[in-house]
Amino acid sequence: GHREAANAEHRAEVAAYWGVDQLPENAGLTAIELFEQVRSGKIKALWIACTNPAQSLPDQTAVRAALEACPFVVLQEAFRTTETAAFADLLLPAASWGEKDGTVTNSERRISHVRRAIVAPGEARSDWAITVDFAQRLEKQLRPGQNSLFAFETPAQVFDEYKHLTRGRDLDLSGISYALIDRLGPQQWPFPTGASEGTARLYLDGIFPTASGRAQFVADPYRAAREQRDAH
Repeated sequence: GHREAANAEHRAEVAAYWGVDQLPENAGLTAIELFEQVRSGKIKALWIACTNPAQSLPDQTAVRAALEACPFVVLQEAFRTTETAAFADLLLPAASWGEKDGTVTNSERRISHVRRAIVAPGEARSDWAITVDFAQRLEKQLRPGQNSLFAFETPAQVFDEYKHLTRGRDLDLSGISYALIDRLGPQQWPFPTGASEGTARLYLDGIFPTASGRAQFVADPYRAAREQRDAH
């Protein structure tokens, strides 16, 4: 819900919602930092989902060296022929976009209800279902006898938790549900509880979410690519 790990108030809000004592105060590593740590041997296992780092990350020589050096690589993927699959020790079959239900939010904040066109083949499952299965097994070892923190059975339940965590935030979409989207069509956040439609334009009042209330622009100077590529 547009919260920051370094913000103690934000951490407390999420911890209270989840019913846990506290959350880590430090954010995780960036993708580049992560693979540097793997390559150095500080990280011994990787679980990769919804991405193909052996194709998409910069400095492919370093990335592939890290994958080769990692003792245990789990890949959650719909296709076993991706570049990263060659480095995987364990493949978890994931459903592709046309084989799963859920929501998609595009770059204009518009939320759509996505419905599967066909049933996923074999043992392939949606990414959320794979993650929840693992989490439930893990919490039985770490929190035996306690109520599950991952009691999700449908993608709608996952969406509902997320939307409740946005309540009162700048992206408040607490008023949206699958049923509403099916009735009115895709909607743009913010869409707080009680609203009748989404928000087509942000900041029409001229006030931005900064300390001064004014928009802030950042100019990033051009930097040449570290890896030069030929026409092929």
